[in-house]
Amino acid sequence: MNKQSVEFHIKSDDYFGTLATILDLIKQQIFGDKKNKLKKVIESKVSELMYLQKNYQIVKK
Repeated sequence: MNKQSVEFHIKSDDYFGTLATILDLIKQQIFGDKKNKLKKVIESKVSELMYLQKNYQIVKK
């Protein structure tokens, strides 16, 4: 993502969701249906990002 893209997603209140989607697509591309410790870590981070997307908003300092 470039700066303009990041700012767009923040203004759209979709920054965390976008990151979660990108991370999940990378996970699927790398691991598919395989079980792996890194896959579980990525799944955990996707879950955390979706929680942030649902409950928080980025506000510029």
